[in-house]
Amino acid sequence: MDLRLDPAPAPGVVLVAIGGEVDLVAAGILERFLLGAVAEQRSSKPGLIVDLSDAEFFGCAGLNALLAAQRRLERTGGWLRLVDVSAAVARVLDANGMNTRLKVTSSGE
Repeated sequence: MDLRLDPAPAPGVVLVAIGGEVDLVAAGILERFLLGAVAEQRSSKPGLIVDLSDAEFFGCAGLNALLAAQRRLERTGGWLRLVDVSAAVARVLDANGMNTRLKVTSSGE
């Protein structure tokens, strides 16, 4: 799994890019990384944008990591958005009915 913090697109917003394979082992690392990025926000309504365009495999454990980050953000009035999801991520979201629970957009929106 590849994790990268990209330049913030706006104040109070973190942009994380995830690539490679997010399996059961990598999901724990992903969750800690996302929650750490969220914890560092000093905004009253922090935002987290997760770019999943380079994710080649994304298991249910990875989905749980995203949901944990979303719950943490929502408790503080923040938000999470998934952008440019790969086909692998789209399959997991669709199969688990999460494409309505998690906000998915393209980077052009």
